[in-house]
Amino acid sequence: MQASVEIREPDGVVLRGDLRFATVTAIRSRLERLIATGNSHCAVDFAAVKSVDSSALSLWLCCQREAQRHGVTLEARRVPEELMSIARLVGLESLFDA
Repeated sequence: MQASVEIREPDGVVLRGDLRFATVTAIRSRLERLIATGNSHCAVDFAAVKSVDSSALSLWLCCQREAQRHGVTLEARRVPEELMSIARLVGLESLFDA
């Protein structure tokens, strides 16, 4: 399943599909643009994500860097346990703290 980004007004997006190596690159630039041109707060909802690999963590790191560059507070919502496990494995679980 392909990954996609759905804009949810006023301050967030929903990620859908598989966040894996083959799909993350296709949505990264769109998600970063949304963060850069949005409000001072952006909520990213992972509820509709079906599966992840370590590329999903890389995507989140890129989004955080973009948010920091533009003074945007980034919030992760409903992070899949599979993604949290990967983050814990590498000691980065705090990246998803509200």
